[in-house]
Amino acid sequence: MDDKLKQRLIGALVLIIAAVIFLPMLLSGQDETVQVEVEVPEAPVMDESEIRAAAPIELPEPEPVPEIPPPGPLAEDPLAPEPEPAIITPAPPEPEVVAPAIAEQGNWVVQLGSFSSAANAETLRDTLVSQGYNAYALSARVDENEITRVFVGPVVDRAAAGKLRDELAKRHGMQGLVTAYDAGTGKR
Repeated sequence: MDDKLKQRLIGALVLIIAAVIFLPMLLSGQDETVQVEVEVPEAPVMDESEIRAAAPIELPEPEPVPEIPPPGPLAEDPLAPEPEPAIITPAPPEPEVVAPAIAEQGNWVVQLGSFSSAANAETLRDTLVSQGYNAYALSARVDENEITRVFVGPVVDRAAAGKLRDELAKRHGMQGLVTAYDAGTGKR
């Protein structure tokens, strides 16, 4: 078919469809001048009388709350600010190592480090003690060298020692080693 013929057929078809749709509207005889009346209610009248104040509610006296015990050395306060890491400076070596003040309970400790300088080990121990940890230092001879190890604990079970190791790693950035505790010598 020719393109011009197609265009004429499509145009005629559009005119027929328009006539079918719009012709009944034009011939329906409805008067467009009909006015629509809407009834609107009158605006409400505000009551001008004074509004009374509500009576205060009386609440019962609160029950006293039992006193909460302070957290132990292993409990973390999530709202407490992180303590700043201690700056450990080397001190002149001291020949005497203080004996550990250890509780006679628990089977596990966290070893935080081995130091060739007893002064460095004791500085770390003193820092941990000042922060509330049960820390102590022990001297030992390894391959003809004198070393001082720093421990925290003892704690009752291995799981508690693992939690203590994780807390020390979080607060001080020190990776500890959970090890068995010998109450007789204070050594592992």
